[in-house]
Amino acid sequence: MMKLYRMEMYKLCHKKLFLAGAAITAALMVFYFFISVSSERCVVGDKIYLGYEAVKMDREITREFEGEITDEKINGIVEKYGLPSVYADNMPGWQDANYLNNFVALYFTDGNWKNNTPISMQYTLAETEFGQAHEKLGITPVLSYVKGWTVFCDMLQFGLVLGSILVICGVSVVFADEKQTGMYPLIFTTWEGPRKDIAAKTAAAFSLAFLVFAGIAAFDLALCAAGYGLDGFESISGMVFQGKMETPTLIDKILFADYLRILLTAGLFSQLCLCAITLCVSAHNATSFGAVVISAVLWCAPVLLRMFFGGIMHLVVDAMPIFMIMANTLWDIYDVYRIEFVISLAVTVCCLAKTVVYYRKVR
Repeated sequence: MMKLYRMEMYKLCHKKLFLAGAAITAALMVFYFFISVSSERCVVGDKIYLGYEAVKMDREITREFEGEITDEKINGIVEKYGLPSVYADNMPGWQDANYLNNFVALYFTDGNWKNNTPISMQYTLAETEFGQAHEKLGITPVLSYVKGWTVFCDMLQFGLVLGSILVICGVSVVFADEKQTGMYPLIFTTWEGPRKDIAAKTAAAFSLAFLVFAGIAAFDLALCAAGYGLDGFESISGMVFQGKMETPTLIDKILFADYLRILLTAGLFSQLCLCAITLCVSAHNATSFGAVVISAVLWCAPVLLRMFFGGIMHLVVDAMPIFMIMANTLWDIYDVYRIEFVISLAVTVCCLAKTVVYYRKVR
């Protein structure tokens, strides 16, 4: 059994299409990371820092104020760096801000650059939803440079979209290729027989999907650690995503560690579910190309379903692979994310059972 498994893994991982796809995925993630770093901006006094220089300066000035957030510390930031006041209709964010005074403007003032509202009032920690959220959780609000985790979550979604394409291309050939090459009839005459062959192929396919997910997450983490640092893991999720704490759910008021755990679990479920769907399609198709096309269509189809159907259909559609990798979906489904995970797992099991039953019956 292990010999068959190793053979199947070797076949999947050494296909030119998979290797090229993995290289392209890594290159596009590096490019995405480069764009994220290039968009950084930091203003300290009369000097403007851009790109990686802005990241280094923001991290440097944040070290002075790291630790427990107090009204005295907030006032100290305002005294040293002032409050931002310049915004532009065609540019995101305050144009004269750095990481620190942007943080103060976001959580401790009534200003909002998104709707061109200038800052006219500053609040104390106890008066803000930011402070109240920490009080409800029973934790101390801590200031740290959290941009590394912000970019990690954004890039994870982008990486898993590419990873999904990689899974479709890699797994579609598992069963369809045997029929296309004429090897399928010979499988049932071998000593191992169809049972071991199906088990080895299935295990190899799911291993590939897991490796794609783990590789993308690890590569993403390494890039963000090298470029931004990974401070702020103890923050609440709303701080990492620079939210105003105004969403109807509690997801922006939970610890970021809990948010990340749910996000990574959703990403893993999406890849495993997509693997099961693609295996089922591969077992039902006589050519690898047909399996790739149909799997891709099934992967994208939930987008149309979500546009035209509501109610219980939303609950089902949001559990599909293409939505489980989207960070915004998690903000929508947080109250019922356990149900979404159960639905995703059920789809995975059903598709896998259908694959095994159908492939063993076909002659």
